[in-house]
Amino acid sequence: MKIKYYYIFVFLCAYGEGFGQFGGGTAGPGAYSEYNVADCFRDSLFYSGFSSKPFKPNYVLKGSPIWRTISLENKKNKLLLSVDKKCEQISLMEVIKFGLFEKKLNAFYSDNFNEAEKNVMSAKQLSVALSLKDSTKVTSFDANGNETKNIVVEKRYIMAKDIVNYLIKEDWIINNYSGRLEKYIIALAPLVRDKKTDKVVPLFWLYYPEWQGLFNAFEAKNYLSDQKINYRDVFEKNYFSSQISKENNLFDRAVKSTYHGQDAFLESEIIKERARNFESDLFQN
Repeated sequence: MKIKYYYIFVFLCAYGEGFGQFGGGTAGPGAYSEYNVADCFRDSLFYSGFSSKPFKPNYVLKGSPIWRTISLENKKNKLLLSVDKKCEQISLMEVIKFGLFEKKLNAFYSDNFNEAEKNVMSAKQLSVALSLKDSTKVTSFDANGNETKNIVVEKRYIMAKDIVNYLIKEDWIINNYSGRLEKYIIALAPLVRDKKTDKVVPLFWLYYPEWQGLFNAFEAKNYLSDQKINYRDVFEKNYFSSQISKENNLFDRAVKSTYHGQDAFLESEIIKERARNFESDLFQN
């Protein structure tokens, strides 16, 4: 089990300039943010390219992809990821839009990056995916005082309030040399509610090794201490609360497709405990 980082890197370098060409903060249906996100961008902390490297030979004793859901119904997660107070606290979704619009980073239909060239989204496809239509009833009165109600449709970009959850895909591996459990983030997806099916679905997938340099350049709110953190710290140091939603399996089934309510939570904990037990069993006589 090994993610082919090198091939993904070559593909994105070759094609990245052709995607995400939105052209500034006023593309599409009006401004993509209620404030200038560029003012919050710490350019000196930004780096482009990829820092992840393929695993060394025989490095992985055992491993499996794991998907974790970061629920925004959780107050801690909502405060951490979805609050917009300009540069005092910028939401993760605004950071993502800045990366797509301004830094021309890529987004994908799928989390299968071995077929990245098939799944990468074009600028037009991203613009459609990020656009929403809001309809509101507006009441007006004519000269005679007669009331009229009209439906006004407003087109805008998706914002933090529209995101239901975030989904993270990771590789959980047992280090063959130390016997320790290690977690490597592969991808991240904002989840939205599909109005046609009422299902929660990924808006798109972001390849984390490409995006971590941008996450490093935006400060995040630390609710645990006075120490300053950025969004890369949030993900790599696990400042959020999450629940395992899927492990790699033959039928590609999510936990909630088989288990419900408290049973789904318990199954998530069982998956986590199974990985920890394998790690501890290596050190037993």
